[in-house]
Parts: sequence; C-alpha cells; structure tokens
Amino acid sequence: MTAKAGHSDENLLELIAAKERELEAQVAQAREQARRLVESAQTAAAARQEQARREAAALAERMQAESAQEAAAAAAQRAEAAKVEADRVRARAAERAPQAVDLIVKRVLGGLE
Repeated sequence: MTAKAGHSDENLLELIAAKERELEAQVAQAREQARRLVESAQTAAAARQEQARREAAALAERMQAESAQEAAAAAAQRAEAAKVEADRVRARAAERAPQAVDLIVKRVLGGLE
C-alpha cells in the first residue's frame, strides 16, 4: 500500500507542478496583455493630447484673426466717421467763407479809417 501511496503522491506532486506552471504561464500572458493595453492606452492618450493641442492652436489662431478683423473693421468705421465729420466741417467752412472774407475786409478797412 505504501508503494501505491508513494506513486499517488508523486503523481499529485506532478499535477500540482504542472498546474503551477500553467498558472504561471497564464499570469505571464495576463501581464503581457496588460502591458500591451497600457502601452496602447498611452499611445492613444498621447495622440488625443496632440490632437487637442492642434485644435486649441487652430482655435486660438481663428480667434486672433477674428479679433484682428473686428479691430480693423472698427478702425475703418472710425476713420469713415472722422472723414464724414471733416467733410461736414469743410462744407460748413466753405459756406461761410464769403461771410468771413467780408468780415475781415470790413475790419481791416474799418481799422484804416
């Protein structure tokens, strides 16, 4: 009976060792799969980060261009308003030029008398 028990113990030890090797292989495989998943996630995150950086830069550029365009439009509007005002002042001065000349001549001639 001892021989059978010894043989059984030996088989049991072999089964345990085989199961241990199988589990170690599964753990190694799971670790490798986890490493690949982490690497893939890091690569995807880096790609998303770069895409977000590019989109932010493009948005900033568009906003700057829009702001410059708005500033140019406002400046053009102010310049046009100033031109209109200057034209109005010139027209009014041209209307009053004959009266101003008469006034000056009267004062100059009046001072001579």
